Amino acid sequence: MKLIICILQDSDKDTVTKALNAEGFRVTVLPSSGAYFRRGNSTLLIGLEEDQVQRAIEIVRENCLDPPEPEFKRATVFVLDVGRFVQF
Repeated sequence: MKLIICILQDSDKDTVTKALNAEGFRVTVLPSSGAYFRRGNSTLLIGLEEDQVQRAIEIVRENCLDPPEPEFKRATVFVLDVGRFVQF
């Protein structure tokens, strides 16, 4: 099992989460802030199987707007191994 932590611009949050949900990915959204200008961000937590990771990253990439300037990034994605997963 894997966990994707995706930090993206607030303006991309709705489009990205809807696209992920449409393909069956469950997403938890956390408000966050950071970077130099303290712009609004959202952090997405996505638990998934290893064979689904690449597709989830593609969905994020396809649904983020182009950055206004080359030095700005629209999303930062971390993929982590999950040692244990429990729901109750």
